[in-house]
Amino acid sequence: MDDFYLWYPPAERISYVILDWDRNVEEVGPILTDADVVCDICNAEVSLRPVPVWNGNALCDDCLGKFVPDWYQRVSVMGDGEKILEDWYEQRRARWASE
Repeated sequence: MDDFYLWYPPAERISYVILDWDRNVEEVGPILTDADVVCDICNAEVSLRPVPVWNGNALCDDCLGKFVPDWYQRVSVMGDGEKILEDWYEQRRARWASE
């Protein structure tokens, strides 16, 4: 079975770290906030919180439906799944109203 979970991004995180062959840090990327999440499949903005993650990839609304067609059932059985589904509905409604 594939891996599907929900991720709450931290308030701040490092975007990337580049290491040399000896594992010494060569470059550290900029700081990202919890609002800075893009879909790992199509690079669209991910507006859902918590972020749906499938096989290590953050997913936008469109890719969530394509790659995890049973996402509703999976989320609904999680500990606070019903609350998350309600929150997602409100987040989508607010986004659609602003478009």
